[in-house]
Amino acid sequence: MPPPNKRRIKALRANRARNKNDDSDSADDEDTPSALPAPLPAAKPASLRSQVAEKDARITELEAVIVDLRSDLLALQTAHEHLRLDNVSLLQSTRTVSLAHNALKTLKRKADIAHFDELGRRQKRIRRLEVDRTRKEERNNFSILALESSLHDNSACITQLRLDLDTTTSQLNSRDATINNLKASLLAKQTTLTETRNRLYAVLKQANRAKLSLKEIKMAYDALRIWKPTEGGEYTEAARELARLLTHAGCAASKIEFAVKACAQAFGIQIQRRFMSARTVGRALDEGGKYAEIQVAREIMEAPGFVESSDGTNHHGLTYESCHVTLLAPSYAPDADDSDQSTWTYKTRFMEVTAALDHTAQRQFDGTVEMATRMASTYSRSPLAARERRVMDKNEYWRKKLGEMKDHAADGKKAFRLSAAHKTDIVTRDLGRLAMDEADVAISHILLTILSITDEDLADAGKLSESELQALSTEGRSLLVEEVLERKIGQEQFDLLTPTEQSDKTTHCFGGCCCHKDLNVVEYGYKAIQRTYSTLDNVHVPPPVLLANKANTAAINNSGNDSAAAQSAVEASTSGGIKLLQLIGSLFRHKDGERGYQDKCAIFMQNRKLELYGMDDPGKFPDVSNTRYGSYTYGAAEVVCFVGIMQELIMQVINAKTKSGQENHVEHNILKGLNCAVTMTELIALALYGMSVSWPYMALVRTTKDKPINLLSLTDLHRKLPQFCARIAANPHILLDPTTPQDQLSIDAKPFLNDFLLQSILQLQPYLPNLFLIISRMFSAERNNTEAFIKKCCDSKDKKFVMREVRKDGASKKQVEFRRAWLKLQQEKAEKALKRREAAASKKKTKAAQLAATQLELDTNKINLMTSALLKNQLAVYRDVLRDPILTKKLWKDMSTVAIRRTFVLEARDRELARYVFNYLLSCNGIC
Repeated sequence: MPPPNKRRIKALRANRARNKNDDSDSADDEDTPSALPAPLPAAKPASLRSQVAEKDARITELEAVIVDLRSDLLALQTAHEHLRLDNVSLLQSTRTVSLAHNALKTLKRKADIAHFDELGRRQKRIRRLEVDRTRKEERNNFSILALESSLHDNSACITQLRLDLDTTTSQLNSRDATINNLKASLLAKQTTLTETRNRLYAVLKQANRAKLSLKEIKMAYDALRIWKPTEGGEYTEAARELARLLTHAGCAASKIEFAVKACAQAFGIQIQRRFMSARTVGRALDEGGKYAEIQVAREIMEAPGFVESSDGTNHHGLTYESCHVTLLAPSYAPDADDSDQSTWTYKTRFMEVTAALDHTAQRQFDGTVEMATRMASTYSRSPLAARERRVMDKNEYWRKKLGEMKDHAADGKKAFRLSAAHKTDIVTRDLGRLAMDEADVAISHILLTILSITDEDLADAGKLSESELQALSTEGRSLLVEEVLERKIGQEQFDLLTPTEQSDKTTHCFGGCCCHKDLNVVEYGYKAIQRTYSTLDNVHVPPPVLLANKANTAAINNSGNDSAAAQSAVEASTSGGIKLLQLIGSLFRHKDGERGYQDKCAIFMQNRKLELYGMDDPGKFPDVSNTRYGSYTYGAAEVVCFVGIMQELIMQVINAKTKSGQENHVEHNILKGLNCAVTMTELIALALYGMSVSWPYMALVRTTKDKPINLLSLTDLHRKLPQFCARIAANPHILLDPTTPQDQLSIDAKPFLNDFLLQSILQLQPYLPNLFLIISRMFSAERNNTEAFIKKCCDSKDKKFVMREVRKDGASKKQVEFRRAWLKLQQEKAEKALKRREAAASKKKTKAAQLAATQLELDTNKINLMTSALLKNQLAVYRDVLRDPILTKKLWKDMSTVAIRRTFVLEARDRELARYVFNYLLSCNGIC
């Protein structure tokens, strides 16, 4: 029977569903309760035939389904039989393959056994053949050695026979030659004997003359071997010059005698009597200074003008002032014509280093006046001035001075103003004197001017009090009158000059030290960086990590963050790149050689630089502990380049400690600063400024002494600097851009001095988010040749004069007077300071008493009626006693008017009442 198709199956399912519905309907009818009996209409009975027909149709359908199911069953049985047969066939194939596999394994095992047996037989045969070969080689080698030995013996015998033959032949030839030579020699000796007799006679004569010469040379040697440093009871000029040269070479005055004796002994020279003592050496040096005074005075008189440079410093608690001038001067070469000014060159002449009571502007000016007066007096009294028939006026120094070079401090600028005013006064008096000498001014006008001079004019001119003016002698008063007269007449003549002529006569320029300029720029740039952390709007720039000292760190850790002690400790502490460099300098290269790492750091850094980068550089850290220009920018570059090596060094020292093995506070702060991104950013900004501006700038402004640079020629450079820095401040990324032109990277348009620094910055750049901002803020923000002068221009009279002047200066007790004046000044300062402290204490005591007597007023009506003084007392109580948080931040200038004071008092009253009520409520609740 064929399987049922889809249509038949679908029809069968529909019939089944219909039958189920019929059954359910009939069930519902049976379960439905019967209603009340009522008459129903009679249903029409179906015919029996139709019912039979329906049943037959139903049976036919079921039979068809059965036939279909049987057909499906038969098909499934057939498929099952086919699968069973396939399975049997597959099992048979598997058994066949397994048998074949086992057979192959057996054959392989047999083949392997046969192969191994054959291989063993072959290897045994090979070993037998190798043994046979070795034996045959040994026999052959023995035979070869025997033959070679026999051959060698025969060759040696033949060679010996040939040598014997050659020797015999040579002996025969030699005998013949010897016979011929003996014949020729006999003839030559006879000739030589005659010549020798003649020469012997001449040599005897030479020997007699040599004895006489040797005697003379020995006498001269004895004279040279003994050096006499003195002549006529005083040291010779050669000895004095030698002492000055040795001192200039660095030999201490107390060691010069030893040095001279040691050199004389090495040269085989004996010194007659002792050499100079330390005191005499000092006098010789003073004589050199006196010669220099005469020399510089003479050069100033002959020069068209000069510029003075001066500055001061402290040493062992005392102030010292140094001064030098730059002018046109001759070379004093032996073959040079010093009268020809075309051969002169600009030279820097040292003037003096002298102790001063202090570094005030007036003291600097007075020191310069005293130096100029002393120089003019020394030259005018010297024999050189007498020979040249001229003298130097004490004001000649000021007439020739065209300007001053100083640092940028206020005292230097004030001293410059005093010097400029003094020069103007000298020029004015010169004009007045010249006008009166040449009769350019009527005598009547001069007399009227004299009559107009008052005592106040004389007191101002002499800087005298009224009593001192009255006690002045007639001669002294006449000199003051003459001075005032010259000044008044000269001022009239000066006013008649044109502005250009006035400017030419009173030219006095001010030049600031270029080194101080760079120092100030670095300081201002770093201050701009510090302001970034508090003033930058809309951008959060975190400040660098705090590097507090040990005491402040303890105060911060032991107190709450909001406590006054912690806040005070934080405000007293510093942070940033400069602070980190100071700490590193104190650890790596402390100015006290016994503290810090010192050579330990230098050796480690030099070795690690060589190992890691192939750099054979000194390992010493820049000397930031002392005053060295550019040391902080160089130090910043060193840290940026070798931060890893420095951390490694510190950790190695910490780990090597035998007692604690822990870092000290300085090491802790340094490691903390090196790990701070903001601090490293500041160091990079400092290093980049140094590399692009500071280092090349210092090279441009500091030239060699043979080619000095004029400050006026640096005008273009200083005009370029602000534009250069402004461009970098606006575009800081150009410093790290490899495509940036060289003239935009450094002020001198030359390649960077430290390429390794740039590479290190590029490596750190990803970890420094505010690098370009900080860079932008950083950028916005000799001898006098006196010895040659002495030899060419000075004679014995000048030397005697200098010696007398030095001894006169030594006997004048200037040092004693200076010490007395210095002690007096220190005493006056101490007394003034004590009086200030006593006055402050008295004022504080009076204020405390006034505050104690002031009663705090809380009535608003009375407050509104108070005067300004009463309101100020109330504010003082709130501000200084009760420490009102608002008023403590105010200054008295912020509370100057009555209305403002009354407002502050009322507000402080409200805050005080609120505080009192709050404390009362807390006490009532038992909280405090």
